[in-house]
Amino acid sequence: MKTRKILNSILILVFIMSMTIIGCKKDLDSIQPNPDMEQINAGMKSAATGSIVSAGTVVNGAYCGGITLNSVNSVTLKVTVTTTGTYNISSNVVNGYSFAKSGSFTSTGTQFVKLPGTGTPVSAGINTFTVTFGTTCTYKVVVVSNLPVVQSSCNINYTYFEVANQKTQKVWLDRNLGASRVAQAATDYQAYGSLFQWGRLADSHQCVTWSDSYTGTPVNGVTTTTSSSNTPGNALFVKTLSSPYDWRVPQNNSLWQGASGINNPCPAGYRIPTSSELTSEVASWVTKNTAGAYGSSLKWTVAGYRDFPDGQVYESGYTGAYWSSTINSSKAMVLWFSASEGYTLSDFRAVGYSVRCIKN
Repeated sequence: MKTRKILNSILILVFIMSMTIIGCKKDLDSIQPNPDMEQINAGMKSAATGSIVSAGTVVNGAYCGGITLNSVNSVTLKVTVTTTGTYNISSNVVNGYSFAKSGSFTSTGTQFVKLPGTGTPVSAGINTFTVTFGTTCTYKVVVVSNLPVVQSSCNINYTYFEVANQKTQKVWLDRNLGASRVAQAATDYQAYGSLFQWGRLADSHQCVTWSDSYTGTPVNGVTTTTSSSNTPGNALFVKTLSSPYDWRVPQNNSLWQGASGINNPCPAGYRIPTSSELTSEVASWVTKNTAGAYGSSLKWTVAGYRDFPDGQVYESGYTGAYWSSTINSSKAMVLWFSASEGYTLSDFRAVGYSVRCIKN
């Protein structure tokens, strides 16, 4: 009887243990993996792969020495993604500022990544940055000076600042010579400025009073007397109906060549651009016409021109025309644009055109 009781106790104990094991197994089986968490963990562990398309890099915003970058300052990279996942793309720090962005690519193929800029450029100049995503890419950012450039003409003190075209890497004054402000539109007559005969100093022959986008009145009169020297000695616009259609006879091809050239009307350190520099600007426009000209960082305007046979102002509000320093036989090269086209051409030096100065 005693043996029977012991056997029954053992059987009961074995039953209880088996139920415990089955219960634990059931609890473990009821714990299912979380697919969302698995994806998150996989995403955190896997890094995207691909390469940078160097030709697709675009620098956004204006950069000025001593001015902290804002939300517009960024660099857009064109990348080819071959494997999805996370990324962390950052540049080196140059001249007090840099660019960086973290995120994840959820699809392969061509993608665009905008890297916000942070920091404050210390000084003006051209800075070179390096970023890596599979391949290494370098790009340049032009930083301009924040100092005003003051020049007096037409009995007015004009204040200019620098502006850069990040595509051409050139620095210019932010408005036409003789303009009271940066253009608010292509037809902003307060940004038209003066109309110069090629090669002349700012001797007041160029002064125009603008009453609206389509009407300009020359401040000074005209003369038919050409000059045999580099300085006519008066403020009169020289009109002419005889070859070579120049205010100076004999002609002098050296009048506007370089920052130290004879009769350079630009402030110290600036000069009249060459024809090739103007051509490069046109190539950088989104559209080669007035819309593209104004849409660029230089905000070109349509002041028209002052013609050589009569000294009157024409095409204001319709045509933009800017002198270059480049000579073409007896003529000089001009940047010309309208609502439908934009290009460089040559014209007689006695015509009065707008002037935009480039940094030397």
